[in-house]
Amino acid sequence: MALVANGVIGSMAVYAPEASATTQVHGVRVWKAPDHTRFVFDLNKAVSHQVFTLDDPHRVVIDLKKSSAKKNFNKLDLGNTPVTQVRTARQDNGDLRIVLDAKEALQPKSFVLPPNQQYGHRLVLDLYDKSYQPVKTEQSVYKSVVTDSSSGNADRSYRDIVVAIDAGHGGEDPGASGPNGTKEKTVVLQIARELANQLKREKGIRPVLIRDGDYYLKLDKRRLLASEKYNADMFISIHADAFTDSTAKGASVYTLSRKGATSGMARYLAEKENQADLIGGVYVEEDNELIRKLIVDLAMEGVLEHSFYVGKSILGEMGSVAQLHKNRVEQAGFLVLKSPKMVSILVETGFISNPQEERLLRSSSHQKKMASAIVKGVQSYFNQYPIPGTYHAQKRQASGQYAKHKIRSGDTLSAIADNYQVSVHAIRRMNGMKNDTIQVGKVLLIP
Repeated sequence: MALVANGVIGSMAVYAPEASATTQVHGVRVWKAPDHTRFVFDLNKAVSHQVFTLDDPHRVVIDLKKSSAKKNFNKLDLGNTPVTQVRTARQDNGDLRIVLDAKEALQPKSFVLPPNQQYGHRLVLDLYDKSYQPVKTEQSVYKSVVTDSSSGNADRSYRDIVVAIDAGHGGEDPGASGPNGTKEKTVVLQIARELANQLKREKGIRPVLIRDGDYYLKLDKRRLLASEKYNADMFISIHADAFTDSTAKGASVYTLSRKGATSGMARYLAEKENQADLIGGVYVEEDNELIRKLIVDLAMEGVLEHSFYVGKSILGEMGSVAQLHKNRVEQAGFLVLKSPKMVSILVETGFISNPQEERLLRSSSHQKKMASAIVKGVQSYFNQYPIPGTYHAQKRQASGQYAKHKIRSGDTLSAIADNYQVSVHAIRRMNGMKNDTIQVGKVLLIP
């Protein structure tokens, strides 16, 4: 028998103060993710509990102190999960025992969550298989900023650009809801899948879906999957706005801000999106100050600048298929965008809280138009800023075209050369420059 404490196999776990009156389990939800199965038990108040596993046959057992179940759990839909049956029994000491019969040995992790704006008290149980290996920690990720996004096409003269598409929310976290009950998690997954299908048809681009089902992923895991598992060059997080005022409308694009939000709406949406882990059923640990410093000190400056470029390109295309909330790229502290290794944007496809836009977001034709606009924006960005070794760079070289850079306040020739991965000497020679002096407003040709 193995006991689980604080999500780690070890000694007996006690998660919350024992209540004097009986705790009731009044509901349970099941979500299947690629690497684990999640059970969420709804409680009327906090409860102390312990979890352990048994073998021959394989079982996961949860004991809840002084508790009872209001309903029978044997009618749960357990299809495509490693659990075959859920049984409950009241013990002589007043505790509730929940037994999950399993097809194989599982590694359980559990924690309780306090009430939030979406749910009451919850007990979350994640069941991983014994061979589960977590994605690299952020500490290990940020040791190296440079990544090779090769997709294994050794027989080609170029590598594919990898675009990671992240459908927001999912599973326990439905996201925002429209007046007619449309869930954000549903429409953004549909748009994400359509975007992936359209990008597959573009030469030199390989799309990957971060979430391809109805389950929740932690915010940091989303960006880690993109950067570490897929070596993505670009990260696009798809969402649908909601606001207290149902007349608010329009699509928008956001990038990460290091200095604060560019508007009250940007701040509101960032705070709302950043609470997703609490709603989605995630035990949130203390922020790591070292990680934040590494993000700032390593490659964020170039990443943030180019995230803005791609955001501007996509926003311009979206304006042809939808009304825009604002005609500029907004910035705020979105946690899911904090990666120093890839350009990252968050696309709000419209206000699902607006009845007219809710209808549009549910429409497959509008979803296709929105995806098409994003594809055009992505292509426009990579045509203007081709990554060396990719099809877009090869195409530009073959055509003899050059990138153009309009000098802005704060630019230096060396910084411009670094951004385009060319030498200062090459830029000077191309533009007939005798020294490194540059003038704001002038357009440089980039070889």
